[in-house]
Amino acid sequence: MPQSTLTDKGQTTVPAEVREALKIKPRQQLEWTVQDNGTAIVRPQPSALDLFGSLKPAKRYPGLKSEKEAVKRLTADQAAKEGLK
Repeated sequence: MPQSTLTDKGQTTVPAEVREALKIKPRQQLEWTVQDNGTAIVRPQPSALDLFGSLKPAKRYPGLKSEKEAVKRLTADQAAKEGLK
């Protein structure tokens, strides 16, 4: 079982075996949770680069002219459905 020592400054080195198993990178944030029984759980937090590509890209803005045409079409469709009053 890997071990490390806590320094006077409260720092420790994560053993290479643990870093490799958890795929921890330098300067990556770690989340610590201490359970009632004294067990500490450490979870690596994803970096911004890890999250890159996880969201669907937004649609490109078609431009003002296209937006105006779309509004005209929708207005005409709505008027046709409701009938002119």
